[in-house]
Amino acid sequence: MSSSTTLKGLLEKSLVENATRTALVFGSQRLTYEDVDRASRAAARELLAAGVKRGDRVALLLANGLEFPVYDLAIARLGAVKVPLNDMLAAGDIGHALRHCDARAAVVDESMAPLAQKATAGGDVPASLLSATPVAELVAATTEMSDDPAPESVGPQECAALFYTGGTTGPPKGVMHSQGGLALNQISTILEAEIGRDERLLLTTPLPHAAGLFTLAGLVRGAMVVISSGFDAEAMLAAVEEHQITWTFAVPTMIYRLLDCEALSRRDHSSLRTVLYGAAPINPDRLAQALELLGPVFIQLYAQTECPNFATTLSKGDHLLAAAQPEILLSCGRPVLMAEVTVRDEQGTVLAAGEIGEVCIRAAYTMDGYLGDDEATAGRFFDDWLRTGDIAAFDEAGYLYLKDRRSDMVISGGMNVYTAVVERVVVETPGVAQAAVIGVPDPDWGEAVHAVIVVDSPTVGQAEVLEHCRDRLAKYMRPKSVEVIDAMPLTAYGKMDKKALRKRHWAGSSREIG
Repeated sequence: MSSSTTLKGLLEKSLVENATRTALVFGSQRLTYEDVDRASRAAARELLAAGVKRGDRVALLLANGLEFPVYDLAIARLGAVKVPLNDMLAAGDIGHALRHCDARAAVVDESMAPLAQKATAGGDVPASLLSATPVAELVAATTEMSDDPAPESVGPQECAALFYTGGTTGPPKGVMHSQGGLALNQISTILEAEIGRDERLLLTTPLPHAAGLFTLAGLVRGAMVVISSGFDAEAMLAAVEEHQITWTFAVPTMIYRLLDCEALSRRDHSSLRTVLYGAAPINPDRLAQALELLGPVFIQLYAQTECPNFATTLSKGDHLLAAAQPEILLSCGRPVLMAEVTVRDEQGTVLAAGEIGEVCIRAAYTMDGYLGDDEATAGRFFDDWLRTGDIAAFDEAGYLYLKDRRSDMVISGGMNVYTAVVERVVVETPGVAQAAVIGVPDPDWGEAVHAVIVVDSPTVGQAEVLEHCRDRLAKYMRPKSVEVIDAMPLTAYGKMDKKALRKRHWAGSSREIG
C-alpha cells in the first residue's frame, strides 16, 4: 500500500524530497526540511521514551511557534493520535479532554504549564505532562538520519487526530479523523486553497485550529510556512512585506482590521496572491472593499470540524463575478472537487434548488465519529452523509447560501427567522462593529427577535439599528429590541457564545426557546 495514503507517509516523503528548502520560519528562527526531519525524529524519540506507543493519544498544549508543527510531525511519525488543545480553554475543559481520550501524554510549553497543571491537579487525569524541548535543541539532538524512531507502517484506517469541538451545550466531543482521511484532506487543501510548491504561507491564527492543518498542507507541498505568535494587523502587513508572503488565512474580523490599518497603504503587499477566509459570515460591503484594495486574491471556505475546512469554496473567479452579480458574495460557493454537498429535509430527502433544508456532506475526509459516543455519531449522519446542522439552500447555479445554524433559529409567531440573515443586515448599520441575533421570551409571539451589538460609535443604538432594518427585512424578521454591549462573549474555541447571550433573558425558564 502506498505511503501517500497516510498523513505520516505524505509528510515523511516531503521531508526527504525537499530537504534543502526552507520549511518553517518563526521570528529569527528558520528551519529547512532536513532540520524539521531531524527535530521531529528527536521529538518522536522523546515521546517513545515517555511510553507513547502507536495509537496512543498525545495532547499538544503549545503556543504558536516551531515546536507545535515539530511535535505534530513526531506524533504522526509514531502513528500516535494528536489531540490539539489551546489556552482559550478553561482548565476544566482541558482536564475533561485529557480524561475523555485517556491521553498518554501532554506536551506542554512554558506559557501553558500553569494551565496544564491546574487541569491535572485533581489527580484523575492519566496524561503525563512533558515539557516541550526547544526546536534548536531537537535539531542538535541527533545527527544520524537513518535512525527511524518508528519504522513500521501505519494503516490509513488508523486514527491520526482527535479534535475537540466547541459545542455550546454539553461537554466538548472528540472528533476522530483517520490517517487516510487527513492525507486526503491535505490533498484537497492543496488543490482548493491553491498552495503551490513555491508558496510562502503566513499563519497568524492558533495552530490547534485550522492553521495547524494549513501548516501541514504547506509542509506536504514543500512550501515555506511563516508562523506568527498571534494576529496584529500592522505586524501582519510587515511580515507580508518582509517575507514576500504569497498566501495567508484570515477570519473576517482580521480582514476588517487589515482594511482599517494605516500601514496597508504604505506596506508592500503586492506579493499576496491568495487570502483564504472563513469560519464566520463576512460583511459583503467590507469584502467588496477588500477586493478593491487587495485585488482578486480571495477564496472563501466552508466546512466544519467534522469535515475539515473544505466542503464548498467561493473561488477567486467567483469573487470576480461579484461586480456583475453582487449577491454571489452572500454565498459560500460551490462544492469542492473531493466533497459532495446536498440540502435535505428532516427525513433525509434531497431538496431542489431554492428549497431550504439542512446541509449534508459526503467526503473522503469526514469524521470517523465521536470518540465514545455512538449515539451522537449516529445522529450526525443520513447513511454516509454528514449532517452539518446548518440551514441553507442552493441556487440554480449550484451556489450554497447559508441561512442559519439549526440551533440558532428563532421561531416567532410560528415563523422561522434565520438569525444569520438578520445579523448580516444589522452589522451593515453604520457604526455597528459586531452583531448577534437571538430569540428572547415574548408572551404573545413565543420568541421575539433581539439584536445584541458592539458599536464603534457612541451615537449608535436601538433607534439607528431599527431604522436601518426597516426597509431591508421582512416585518417578522426585524429585531424588536436592540442591546449594546462592550464585547461579544466567546466560547473557549473563539466562537460567538449565543448561549451566554441568551442565558439572562431565559433565566428561570426550563428551556431557551419560546
